Amino acid sequence: MTLIVLAATMGNRYGGLKQLEGIGPCGETILDYSVYDAARAGFSKVIFVISRHFETEFKQRVAGKYEGLIEVGYVYQEVEMVPEPLRSPKRNLLWGSAHAVLMAEEAVDGPFGVINAVNFYQRESFDLLYDRLRRLDADGEEAFLIRYRLANVLPENASVTRGICQLTSEGDLVSVVDRQGVERVGGSPMCTDEWGKAEPLDPDAWVSMNMWGFSPVVFRSLHTAFDAFVEEYGRDLKAHYSIPAFVNERIRQGLRVRTVETPARWMGLVSAEDRSQAILRIGELTRKGVYPVPMFLGENNEPI
Repeated sequence: MTLIVLAATMGNRYGGLKQLEGIGPCGETILDYSVYDAARAGFSKVIFVISRHFETEFKQRVAGKYEGLIEVGYVYQEVEMVPEPLRSPKRNLLWGSAHAVLMAEEAVDGPFGVINAVNFYQRESFDLLYDRLRRLDADGEEAFLIRYRLANVLPENASVTRGICQLTSEGDLVSVVDRQGVERVGGSPMCTDEWGKAEPLDPDAWVSMNMWGFSPVVFRSLHTAFDAFVEEYGRDLKAHYSIPAFVNERIRQGLRVRTVETPARWMGLVSAEDRSQAILRIGELTRKGVYPVPMFLGENNEPI
Protein backbone atom coordinates (compact mmCIF):
# COMPACT_ATOMS: atom_id res chain seq x y z
CA MET A 1 0.00 0.00 0.00
CA THR A 2 1.41 3.37 -1.04
CA LEU A 3 1.07 6.81 0.51
CA ILE A 4 1.68 9.86 -1.70
CA VAL A 5 2.87 12.91 0.23
CA LEU A 6 2.42 16.27 -1.51
CA ALA A 7 5.46 18.35 -0.58
CA ALA A 8 6.39 20.32 -3.71
CA THR A 9 5.15 23.70 -2.50
CA MET A 10 6.98 25.82 0.01
CA GLY A 11 5.10 27.72 2.71
CA ASN A 12 5.21 31.33 1.60
CA ARG A 13 3.30 32.53 4.64
CA TYR A 14 5.44 30.52 7.03
CA GLY A 15 8.80 31.01 5.33
CA GLY A 16 11.24 28.32 4.23
CA LEU A 17 10.68 24.58 4.03
CA LYS A 18 8.00 24.28 6.68
CA GLN A 19 7.80 20.58 5.75
CA LEU A 20 11.10 20.21 7.64
CA GLU A 21 10.40 22.40 10.68
CA GLY A 22 11.31 20.54 13.89
CA ILE A 23 8.52 20.30 16.48
CA GLY A 24 9.29 17.02 18.29
CA PRO A 25 11.57 16.46 21.31
CA CYS A 26 14.40 15.33 19.02
CA GLY A 27 13.61 17.71 16.17
CA GLU A 28 10.98 15.50 14.55
CA THR A 29 8.88 17.19 11.87
CA ILE A 30 5.16 16.97 11.10
CA LEU A 31 6.26 14.91 8.11
CA ASP A 32 8.05 12.47 10.41
CA TYR A 33 4.90 11.90 12.43
CA SER A 34 2.85 11.32 9.28
CA VAL A 35 5.31 8.74 7.94
CA TYR A 36 5.57 7.04 11.33
CA ASP A 37 1.78 6.86 11.70
CA ALA A 38 1.38 5.62 8.11
CA ALA A 39 3.91 2.83 8.63
CA ARG A 40 2.24 1.82 11.88
CA ALA A 41 -1.11 1.69 10.08
CA GLY A 42 0.31 -0.71 7.47
CA PHE A 43 1.57 1.41 4.54
CA SER A 44 4.71 -0.12 3.05
CA LYS A 45 5.77 2.65 0.66
CA VAL A 46 5.80 6.46 0.74
CA ILE A 47 6.27 8.61 -2.37
CA PHE A 48 7.24 12.25 -1.86
CA VAL A 49 6.20 14.69 -4.56
CA ILE A 50 8.84 17.42 -4.33
CA SER A 51 10.47 20.16 -6.39
CA ARG A 52 14.00 19.87 -7.69
CA HIS A 53 14.58 23.40 -6.32
CA PHE A 54 14.96 21.96 -2.83
CA GLU A 55 15.67 18.32 -3.70
CA THR A 56 19.14 18.20 -2.13
CA GLU A 57 18.07 19.68 1.20
CA PHE A 58 14.94 17.53 1.34
CA LYS A 59 16.80 14.29 0.67
CA GLN A 60 19.64 15.12 3.05
CA ARG A 61 17.25 15.70 5.90
CA VAL A 62 14.68 13.01 5.07
CA ALA A 63 16.12 10.17 2.96
CA GLY A 64 17.93 8.04 5.53
CA LYS A 65 15.58 8.69 8.41
CA TYR A 66 12.93 6.14 7.45
CA GLU A 67 15.26 3.26 6.56
CA GLY A 68 13.90 0.02 7.91
CA LEU A 69 10.53 1.63 8.59
CA ILE A 70 9.09 2.12 5.10
CA GLU A 71 10.20 2.16 1.46
CA VAL A 72 10.83 5.71 0.21
CA GLY A 73 10.59 7.12 -3.31
CA TYR A 74 10.60 10.55 -4.94
CA VAL A 75 8.85 12.10 -7.90
CA TYR A 76 8.99 15.72 -9.06
CA GLN A 77 6.47 18.43 -9.82
CA GLU A 78 7.63 21.46 -11.81
CA VAL A 79 5.99 24.32 -13.68
CA GLU A 80 7.50 23.09 -16.95
CA MET A 81 5.70 19.74 -16.77
CA VAL A 82 2.96 20.75 -19.21
CA PRO A 83 3.33 21.35 -22.99
CA GLU A 84 5.18 24.63 -23.59
CA PRO A 85 2.68 26.02 -26.13
CA LEU A 86 -0.09 25.74 -23.52
CA ARG A 87 1.58 27.68 -20.69
CA SER A 88 2.89 31.19 -20.21
CA PRO A 89 6.69 31.54 -19.98
CA LYS A 90 6.06 33.96 -17.09
CA ARG A 91 4.36 31.36 -14.93
CA ASN A 92 6.20 30.33 -11.76
CA LEU A 93 3.40 28.70 -9.73
CA LEU A 94 2.92 24.93 -9.67
CA TRP A 95 -0.22 23.46 -11.22
CA GLY A 96 -2.00 22.26 -8.09
CA SER A 97 -2.52 19.11 -6.06
CA ALA A 98 -4.28 17.14 -8.82
CA HIS A 99 -1.24 17.62 -11.06
CA ALA A 100 1.00 16.56 -8.15
CA VAL A 101 -0.85 13.25 -7.88
CA LEU A 102 -0.43 12.68 -11.62
CA MET A 103 3.35 12.96 -11.19
CA ALA A 104 3.29 9.84 -9.00
CA GLU A 105 1.46 7.59 -11.46
CA GLU A 106 4.46 5.47 -12.44
CA ALA A 107 5.35 4.90 -8.77
CA VAL A 108 1.92 3.49 -7.87
CA ASP A 109 0.79 -0.09 -8.51
CA GLY A 110 -2.33 -0.37 -6.37
CA PRO A 111 -4.72 1.62 -4.16
CA PHE A 112 -3.02 4.64 -2.63
CA GLY A 113 -3.54 7.41 -0.12
CA VAL A 114 -2.76 11.10 -0.56
CA ILE A 115 -1.88 13.63 2.14
CA ASN A 116 -0.27 17.07 2.44
CA ALA A 117 3.21 17.18 3.94
CA VAL A 118 2.42 20.04 6.32
CA ASN A 119 -0.65 18.55 8.02
CA PHE A 120 -0.63 16.49 11.21
CA TYR A 121 -3.49 14.07 10.59
CA GLN A 122 -3.21 11.97 13.77
CA ARG A 123 -2.83 8.21 13.93
CA GLU A 124 -6.55 7.38 13.93
CA SER A 125 -6.91 8.94 10.48
CA PHE A 126 -4.14 6.81 8.97
CA ASP A 127 -5.74 3.68 10.42
CA LEU A 128 -9.04 4.65 8.77
CA LEU A 129 -7.33 5.49 5.47
CA TYR A 130 -5.45 2.19 5.32
CA ASP A 131 -8.46 0.09 6.30
CA ARG A 132 -10.65 1.68 3.63
CA LEU A 133 -7.95 1.36 0.96
CA ARG A 134 -7.75 -2.37 1.60
CA ARG A 135 -11.42 -2.67 0.58
CA LEU A 136 -11.34 -0.17 -2.28
CA ASP A 137 -10.78 -2.53 -5.20
CA ALA A 138 -13.30 -5.06 -3.90
CA ASP A 139 -15.96 -2.35 -3.74
CA GLY A 140 -15.12 -1.09 -7.24
CA GLU A 141 -14.71 2.46 -5.97
CA GLU A 142 -12.45 5.11 -7.45
CA ALA A 143 -12.08 7.58 -4.58
CA PHE A 144 -13.01 8.36 -0.98
CA LEU A 145 -12.31 11.12 1.53
CA ILE A 146 -11.35 11.13 5.21
CA ARG A 147 -13.49 13.93 6.66
CA TYR A 148 -12.78 16.08 9.72
CA ARG A 149 -15.03 18.29 11.82
CA LEU A 150 -14.35 21.99 11.33
CA ALA A 151 -13.92 22.56 15.06
CA ASN A 152 -11.01 20.09 15.00
CA VAL A 153 -9.07 21.70 12.15
CA LEU A 154 -8.70 25.36 13.07
CA PRO A 155 -5.31 26.92 13.90
CA GLU A 156 -5.00 29.05 17.00
CA ASN A 157 -3.38 32.10 15.46
CA ALA A 158 -4.22 32.48 11.79
CA SER A 159 -6.92 32.45 9.17
CA VAL A 160 -6.93 29.61 6.66
CA THR A 161 -8.78 28.24 3.67
CA ARG A 162 -10.89 25.21 4.43
CA GLY A 163 -12.72 22.88 2.06
CA ILE A 164 -16.25 22.67 3.46
CA CYS A 165 -17.97 19.43 2.43
CA GLN A 166 -21.57 18.96 1.43
CA LEU A 167 -22.73 15.39 2.04
CA THR A 168 -25.76 13.28 1.23
CA SER A 169 -27.80 11.74 4.05
CA GLU A 170 -25.74 8.57 3.50
CA GLY A 171 -22.46 10.40 3.96
CA ASP A 172 -21.44 10.47 0.29
CA LEU A 173 -19.62 13.55 -0.94
CA VAL A 174 -21.63 16.05 -2.98
CA SER A 175 -18.96 18.75 -3.26
CA VAL A 176 -16.01 20.43 -1.57
CA VAL A 177 -16.15 24.23 -1.56
CA ASP A 178 -13.20 26.33 -0.40
CA ARG A 179 -14.07 29.01 2.15
CA GLN A 180 -11.53 31.78 2.63
CA GLY A 181 -10.40 33.50 5.81
CA VAL A 182 -11.62 30.78 8.18
CA GLU A 183 -10.59 31.53 11.78
CA ARG A 184 -11.72 31.50 15.37
CA VAL A 185 -13.55 34.65 16.44
CA GLY A 186 -14.65 34.64 20.05
CA GLY A 187 -14.17 30.88 20.08
CA SER A 188 -16.46 30.28 17.10
CA PRO A 189 -15.44 29.60 13.47
CA MET A 190 -16.03 32.42 11.01
CA CYS A 191 -15.12 32.94 7.36
CA THR A 192 -15.04 35.78 4.87
CA ASP A 193 -17.77 35.79 2.24
CA GLU A 194 -17.39 36.96 -1.36
CA TRP A 195 -18.09 40.57 -0.31
CA GLY A 196 -15.46 40.52 2.43
CA LYS A 197 -17.96 40.27 5.29
CA ALA A 198 -17.63 37.91 8.24
CA GLU A 199 -19.92 34.90 8.08
CA PRO A 200 -20.42 32.28 10.85
CA LEU A 201 -19.69 28.62 10.15
CA ASP A 202 -21.05 25.53 11.85
CA PRO A 203 -18.28 24.05 14.05
CA ASP A 204 -19.70 20.61 13.23
CA ALA A 205 -19.41 21.16 9.47
CA TRP A 206 -17.42 18.49 7.63
CA VAL A 207 -14.10 19.49 6.13
CA SER A 208 -11.59 18.05 3.66
CA MET A 209 -7.97 18.23 4.80
CA ASN A 210 -6.77 16.63 1.56
CA MET A 211 -6.58 13.10 2.94
CA TRP A 212 -7.85 10.99 0.06
CA GLY A 213 -7.91 7.37 -0.96
CA PHE A 214 -7.81 6.38 -4.64
CA SER A 215 -7.88 3.32 -6.83
CA PRO A 216 -5.24 3.42 -9.62
CA VAL A 217 -8.07 3.58 -12.18
CA VAL A 218 -8.37 7.25 -11.17
CA PHE A 219 -5.38 8.12 -13.34
CA ARG A 220 -7.38 7.61 -16.53
CA SER A 221 -9.94 10.26 -15.65
CA LEU A 222 -7.33 12.47 -13.99
CA HIS A 223 -5.25 12.64 -17.19
CA THR A 224 -8.31 13.60 -19.22
CA ALA A 225 -9.42 16.22 -16.71
CA PHE A 226 -6.00 17.82 -16.30
CA ASP A 227 -5.40 17.96 -20.06
CA ALA A 228 -8.73 19.78 -20.44
CA PHE A 229 -7.79 22.17 -17.63
CA VAL A 230 -4.43 23.06 -19.23
CA GLU A 231 -6.04 23.48 -22.63
CA GLU A 232 -8.43 26.06 -21.17
CA TYR A 233 -6.38 27.74 -18.42
CA GLY A 234 -2.74 27.01 -19.23
CA ARG A 235 -1.91 30.62 -20.10
CA ASP A 236 -3.36 31.87 -16.81
CA LEU A 237 -0.45 32.65 -14.47
CA LYS A 238 -2.33 31.65 -11.32
CA ALA A 239 -4.81 28.95 -12.34
CA HIS A 240 -4.30 25.66 -10.54
CA TYR A 241 -6.14 22.34 -10.54
CA SER A 242 -6.81 20.88 -7.11
CA ILE A 243 -7.89 17.40 -6.04
CA PRO A 244 -11.25 18.75 -4.76
CA ALA A 245 -11.89 20.46 -8.12
CA PHE A 246 -11.22 17.18 -9.92
CA VAL A 247 -13.38 15.15 -7.52
CA ASN A 248 -16.22 17.68 -7.79
CA GLU A 249 -16.16 17.20 -11.57
CA ARG A 250 -16.20 13.41 -11.26
CA ILE A 251 -19.17 13.57 -8.88
CA ARG A 252 -21.07 15.70 -11.40
CA GLN A 253 -20.28 12.99 -13.95
CA GLY A 254 -21.93 10.41 -11.71
CA LEU A 255 -19.08 9.07 -9.56
CA ARG A 256 -20.00 8.04 -6.02
CA VAL A 257 -17.40 9.26 -3.52
CA ARG A 258 -17.82 7.92 -0.02
CA THR A 259 -16.46 9.68 3.06
CA VAL A 260 -15.08 8.29 6.29
CA GLU A 261 -15.37 10.27 9.52
CA THR A 262 -12.30 10.69 11.71
CA PRO A 263 -12.41 11.90 15.32
CA ALA A 264 -8.86 13.22 14.96
CA ARG A 265 -7.67 16.76 15.62
CA TRP A 266 -5.62 18.37 12.86
CA MET A 267 -2.44 20.31 13.53
CA GLY A 268 -0.31 22.26 11.05
CA LEU A 269 2.18 25.06 10.57
CA VAL A 270 0.08 27.72 8.90
CA SER A 271 1.99 30.63 10.44
CA ALA A 272 5.16 30.89 12.52
CA GLU A 273 3.08 31.29 15.70
CA ASP A 274 1.69 27.77 15.23
CA ARG A 275 5.06 26.20 16.04
CA SER A 276 4.73 26.71 19.82
CA GLN A 277 1.26 25.14 19.79
CA ALA A 278 2.56 22.20 17.75
CA ILE A 279 5.42 21.62 20.19
CA LEU A 280 3.00 21.56 23.15
CA ARG A 281 0.65 19.14 21.40
CA ILE A 282 3.42 16.74 20.37
CA GLY A 283 4.88 16.93 23.86
CA GLU A 284 1.54 15.86 25.31
CA LEU A 285 1.23 12.91 22.91
CA THR A 286 4.82 11.88 23.64
CA ARG A 287 4.22 11.91 27.40
CA LYS A 288 1.18 9.68 26.85
CA GLY A 289 3.40 7.18 25.01
CA VAL A 290 1.78 7.64 21.60
CA TYR A 291 5.21 8.36 20.09
CA PRO A 292 8.63 7.08 21.19
CA VAL A 293 11.58 9.31 22.02
CA PRO A 294 13.60 9.37 19.88
CA MET A 295 11.36 8.34 17.01
CA PHE A 296 14.20 7.35 14.64
CA LEU A 297 17.61 5.84 15.37
CA GLY A 298 20.64 5.84 13.07
CA GLU A 299 24.03 4.14 13.33
CA ASN A 300 25.05 3.13 16.86
CA ASN A 301 21.45 3.79 17.91
CA GLU A 302 22.02 7.52 17.81
CA PRO A 303 18.92 9.71 17.37
CA ILE A 304 18.46 11.03 13.84
